Amino acid sequence: MIDSEFVIRDSIFEHEMFESHKSGNSSFGLEHIRRVEATWAFDASQIVSMLKQMESEGLVASPTTPDYWCATYKGLIERERRWQKRGFRHPSLDPGATDPRDVVIALLRSSGYELELGSNTLSLSEYQVGVYIWHLDKFALDTVIERLIDDGLIKRDRHIFNRDLIMVTLTADGLRYYAHTVVPRLGLRPPATILAAATPERLPFEELGLDPTLADNLRFRWEEATRCSEARAWLAATALYGSILEVVLPDWLGRHKERAMAAAAAPRDRRDSSKIFPLEKWSTSDLIKVAAELGFIDFALTRHAHALRESRNMIHPDRQLRERANPDADLTLISRQVVLAVLAALARATP
Repeated sequence: MIDSEFVIRDSIFEHEMFESHKSGNSSFGLEHIRRVEATWAFDASQIVSMLKQMESEGLVASPTTPDYWCATYKGLIERERRWQKRGFRHPSLDPGATDPRDVVIALLRSSGYELELGSNTLSLSEYQVGVYIWHLDKFALDTVIERLIDDGLIKRDRHIFNRDLIMVTLTADGLRYYAHTVVPRLGLRPPATILAAATPERLPFEELGLDPTLADNLRFRWEEATRCSEARAWLAATALYGSILEVVLPDWLGRHKERAMAAAAAPRDRRDSSKIFPLEKWSTSDLIKVAAELGFIDFALTRHAHALRESRNMIHPDRQLRERANPDADLTLISRQVVLAVLAALARATP
């Protein structure tokens, strides 16, 4: 098929009949199909010609009325394969990219949409799940679903209106597992779901006016923390997130050194209260307090920043043993959010 034919076919693939969560027995005429903006670049005869070609390939059918088409199961899969190839889906949907159990849970959370719609609808039919995970055969998909049911993360329900239709639904435990484990493991960015195109995470390192070398180091730490999270190395990830604050805050306050040294929270020598320690000797706790006092970060955020500092200190074996603390996915996710909040606050304060 030549490139122009791919473009015409892709424009037809944008029609709602190819959205598996909406697909059913409905057929659509040419007029309805041509309401899709992507088809406007082509005349009616080109669209009809492509629809007939797709019909010959089994991608669409005219089951009841001539010149009215609906997507077939094969057509839904072909569209999904095409969307994944074009980068319109999160890369975790790529064949073999990740554990299919995580993918199924993420798909149920999506309910077939690119953005989360709340927690009332957390289901798809097995037929629909099979469209998105087209590379798994029915036996392999059934095995994945049964394992998730045994783990209490999903369940089977009848459709609220069509009682003959069996749906697969996230349980409350499954929803929690999605938020705390699947999201960081797959690198999802709610409210975007697994069906949304993955966009590079926008971090405000460049917006802080940092030295390029320092910005590169922060970016490395962030990416390394992400890799640790994906490997479930929670302690390492938490420590790396905490270290970002230790890098950013001294640089930031160093630009406002006169104000920082005059702050009430600036650390002083106990033997001589008029003597303030040099900035490079300040603890992370001191840095957080002064940043809050000067209005660079909100006081409400400081409590979480201090908690991250404490969590980061668990990198020291004696501290971890003494507190009997074991970081998990929840703590790592919170640590990540705290760092993002601090960086965003500093970015807003950047002239």
